[in-house]
Amino acid sequence: MKAMADSAGPLLGTVPTGEARRFEYYVRPILEELVDRGVLEVAKAGQWRTLRDLPKYRVPQGKPLSGDLMELGYSREAAEAVPVFSALREACGLSGAVLQIGMPTDLSLAVIALRMRGLWSARKPFAAATVREIAAIRQVAGDDVVIQLEATAELVSMAMTQPLHRAVERRLGHGRGIAALAAAAPEGTRFGVHLCLGSLHNKGLPLRTTRPLVDLANSIARQWPSGRVLEYVHAPFAAGDRPPSIRDRFYAPLADLALPAGTKFHAGFVHDTPTEEQQRRTLRSIENALGRRVDGVACACGLGRRPRAVADTLMARAVALAGA
Repeated sequence: MKAMADSAGPLLGTVPTGEARRFEYYVRPILEELVDRGVLEVAKAGQWRTLRDLPKYRVPQGKPLSGDLMELGYSREAAEAVPVFSALREACGLSGAVLQIGMPTDLSLAVIALRMRGLWSARKPFAAATVREIAAIRQVAGDDVVIQLEATAELVSMAMTQPLHRAVERRLGHGRGIAALAAAAPEGTRFGVHLCLGSLHNKGLPLRTTRPLVDLANSIARQWPSGRVLEYVHAPFAAGDRPPSIRDRFYAPLADLALPAGTKFHAGFVHDTPTEEQQRRTLRSIENALGRRVDGVACACGLGRRPRAVADTLMARAVALAGA
């Protein structure tokens, strides 16, 4: 948190916690804790090296999966981060920033844990546990926090099925499910939605065009509940070690993006492979397709899995591009 504050200072809209216990493997510590608690058990071991090498979990026989039994750890993370954030905000002049708590959607947790079986059998318990954590975070941080819902399973499934992705989205209710999570949270909760292509060992699933992310973002926006603030949508234009496309037609579907009034659009294109000038051209391509300036620049995914020197370089690049 201090590294980000030192690098970007007043340009930061949100300050993520760094996810200190789960920065490297994202949901792995969450699922391993559920195993320790007896909520899940390992059906097949895995090494978390690739998506094909993830462990397979199952629900223990005779123990129905229940959200009441799940401890996901986000509220503990918030409790640790709030005093750090408060001190940084005063010391580094971050008056315009709020604390960001990132959490995968219920579908993302269910699918990673239980594969296709999780689509139908596990979403409700994971959703109930997630909403309980959000309510606890509000108790700790009040209105001074943004909950970032991270839609990995949703966007990856749409990227894999393009051009049939709209039918997949309707069948599985991706936008509806994300909106339902927000609707179940306390009124007034502030949200961001991070559309995610994954970044395990700096590998992600690339898009062929931006059409799937536009369609998913629009579905979420159409179904967003009243009384909950959708602060921003963060869209990935790179995927792990694959830099953003240099083709203007890749970004053309952004012309159809329809977010609610006041919802910011954060462009996730900052990458360490292209030159800064190439990145400036990419920013122009995004904004030309969008028909306006973006509201923020970011990497496609988090910085926690990258070496510190790379993360510092990417933060410096983001600061430079934010002034472009």
